[in-house]
Amino acid sequence: MDIQTKHRIYELLTGAFSLGEAYPLSRIAKFLTDADIRSAAYGYPKMRALLEDLPEFLTVTPIMLGQTPQQMITLHTWTDDAPNDRSSPEENFFRLVNVPAKSLAVFCNLMGLTEPEARAALEQGYKRAKSEGSLQSEGDNLAYDVGPAHIVLQKSWYAESSQPWHFSFHMQEVPARPAITNTAQAPIQRQHTAKADEHRFTEAERQEIYHVLTGQLPTGEKLHMAAVSKQLADNGYPKERYGFAKMKAFLLALGDMLTLEDQVMGGVPQSLVTIHPQAHWEQPSASQPAAHVGGSEEPPQRMDEAVFLAPKTLAILNAYLTGQEAPPAPAVIDQLRAAYEKARLEGNLEYRNDAYRFPLPFKGLEGGALFAAIKRSNSDYAGASPWYLNFAGPDRFGRAPGKMLEQFAFLGTWPSFLEGLAQKALPEPWDFGEGSHKRYHILQKYIQYTFYRLQLEDKVCIAEDKSFAAFNTGLVTPHYDDLYACFEPNDEGAATAWHFVDFCTAAGRGVGKRLVDAFNPLPQPASYFERKEDLLFDLEKELHTDFDHILLDNVSRLPLPFLQEESRGIPAAQAVLEQIQSTDEAAAKRTLYSELSGVIADTPRLYNRLRNRVEDAIELAKKQVRWNFKTAIPCYFPTRNVMSLMLPLSLQYDGRADAALVVELTRSGNYQGQTILTLQQAYLDARLLCRPNSEWLNTEAQGGDALDEEEA
Repeated sequence: MDIQTKHRIYELLTGAFSLGEAYPLSRIAKFLTDADIRSAAYGYPKMRALLEDLPEFLTVTPIMLGQTPQQMITLHTWTDDAPNDRSSPEENFFRLVNVPAKSLAVFCNLMGLTEPEARAALEQGYKRAKSEGSLQSEGDNLAYDVGPAHIVLQKSWYAESSQPWHFSFHMQEVPARPAITNTAQAPIQRQHTAKADEHRFTEAERQEIYHVLTGQLPTGEKLHMAAVSKQLADNGYPKERYGFAKMKAFLLALGDMLTLEDQVMGGVPQSLVTIHPQAHWEQPSASQPAAHVGGSEEPPQRMDEAVFLAPKTLAILNAYLTGQEAPPAPAVIDQLRAAYEKARLEGNLEYRNDAYRFPLPFKGLEGGALFAAIKRSNSDYAGASPWYLNFAGPDRFGRAPGKMLEQFAFLGTWPSFLEGLAQKALPEPWDFGEGSHKRYHILQKYIQYTFYRLQLEDKVCIAEDKSFAAFNTGLVTPHYDDLYACFEPNDEGAATAWHFVDFCTAAGRGVGKRLVDAFNPLPQPASYFERKEDLLFDLEKELHTDFDHILLDNVSRLPLPFLQEESRGIPAAQAVLEQIQSTDEAAAKRTLYSELSGVIADTPRLYNRLRNRVEDAIELAKKQVRWNFKTAIPCYFPTRNVMSLMLPLSLQYDGRADAALVVELTRSGNYQGQTILTLQQAYLDARLLCRPNSEWLNTEAQGGDALDEEEA
C-alpha cells in the first residue's frame, strides 16, 4: 500500500475514532467499507490483513471473548519510525497463505529449488505481482507466475482464519532438470523414452486409443487422470497389456494426442490430462472405432452396422479364447453378434456403468465365463457408428473396485490386516452401532475403495527394482504422521504379485526406513476434490430428481416404517411389506422388494404419495443447507468414479434423516438427483474423503435395507 493511501486511512479513522481506545475489528472494517476502502481493491484477502499492514498508526490485538477469538484495533499517533510490519516480508506472506508442507515439497521438486529458495521465490513473486499490477483475479482466487509455475491462492471457504488463502499451483511447462537415475524421484517429463519391456505404439494403435478416450471423454478440457485411467481399463486397454507399470508413462508414450500437467490441489499432488483433437482422425474408416452421438437410448436391434467392433477389443477376446492376441476367426464374430441379438430379444441385456453387457456362448482358456459390452459413443464424427464394442473378456464387473486390493496383494486374514491398521491409526469408530465385537466394517470398505482410487491416480508406488511397493492409506497416527501400507514380492506362482508386510510411518521402525529409501517423493494420498463445487451445494442451481430410480429401482433403501405408513389403504403393498418385515433372508427380501416396486409402479396413488413425501424432504434439506452449508456432505462414488454431494432426507420426522439423496453437478450447471442411499451407505461413501463431522450422518446411522452395498 502506498503512503498516500495510508495517510488517507489515517485521517478517516482518527476523524471518527479516539486515539488509545480499543475498538472491535468489525466496527473499524464496516466504517472503512462504508468509506469505500475495500481490502480486495488493495490486494488484501481480508480487512484484517489490510489493517495489519498499517503499524504506523494502529495495532491489532487478538483477544478471547469467552470461547470466541476476536481482534481489537487501537489507534495511536502516526510514527514514521514504526516498522512496516512486525515480521519479515517472507513471514508476512506465509502468515497470510497456508502452504502445506507436501505442496511445498512438490513445488521444490518440480522447480529444482531448495525449501528456502522456494519460499523466497513465492514471496518475491507475490510482492512483484502486487507492485506491477500483474496479480490476476481468477474468480474468488488470486494468481501469479513464478517461472513456469502458475501460483493460485485459493480463498478459504471455511471459518475465519489467520491464513485466509490456501496455496496451490500447476506447471505451465516442466523445467529442464538433471537426469535422475531413480525413476521414483523423477518429475513428469514431456517426452517418454520407452523401456525394453514397454510397447511402442503404432499410428493405428494411437488412433484406436484416441477414439476409445474421446468416445466418452471431452477433448480440450483438463481431466483428472483417474477418469482417463478408468475409461481405458473399462474398455479393455489397461496399461499392463502394453508393458507399462505406471499410467503416466503409458499416456506420455502416446505422443502429442494428449498432454499431462502436475497440479497441487488442497495440498495433494494430482495429474491432469488434456486430450487434444486430432483433425486427421476425424473421418473414421472401416478400420477405426467410429463415434457419433445419435440414435435413441435403447440399444440397437442388431450389431451389423450400428456397433463398431474395435480391432483391439476383438484381439483381446481372441487372447482369452486361444492365448493369442490376434484377430479372431469370423465364426467368433458371428457368435458375438448372435449372442448380443439373443440377449436383447430375451431381455438379458444388463445396463451397468453406461454400457449394455451380455454373456458370450464360449468360455476362456481357464474355463471362466466370458462377457461383452457395448456403449454409446459421445463424439461427433459424421457417418460413424453410434455404438462401439467397449469390452470383451471375463466378468470385469465381478472384479469390482472393492476387490482390487485383494487382487494386488495377499493381505493375510482381513481381521488381522484391519486390526493392525486400526491400532496404528488415529482412533475413530470403524463399525456401525455400539456392539462390543469389532468387525472394522467401515475400515475395510475405506481401505478397499481408497486403494481403487489410488490405482486410478497411478499413486501405488513400486520400486524401480520391483523389490518393494507401498501406498498411502490416507490415515494418520495419533501424532498425525501419514500411515503407509508396505508390500514385498510374493512367491513365484502365487495368485498375487505382492504380499503385505506391515503398516509404517516414514522413516519409522520396521519398514519405514525402506520406504524412505525406495521412494522420493513418498507415496501420496488419494485426491478427490477438483473444484469448490465438489464441496459446496449451490442453492441457486436447479435440482432435478430421478424419482423412478429412487422409488422403483431403490425402494429397498427407503425406511420400512415410512413405506408402511404411506401404503395405508393399499392392501397389495401392505401384504408385501408384511412379508418383508417377517423375513431376514437377503435373497427373499430382494424378490419381495422387486414385487413391491411393481405394485408402486402400477398404483399411481401410492407412487404419487411417495414422490410427494420425497419432494417435501428435498425442500427441507435445501432449507437446512441454507442455514448451514455443511449439511451437504461431499462423497465419492467408487463404481462411477465421480464426486457428488449428499443431502439428508427426513422422511418420517423433521430433523431426523432417514436416507441420503445423492446429487451430482451436470455439465449444464444444474444438479441431478441421481440416487438414494441408506445412511450406512452414505457414511461409507463420505468416509473415503474424511471422517464425517455432521449432525445427521454418523456411525449410529440406521435406515433401509442395504441389499446392494457394493453399489454405494
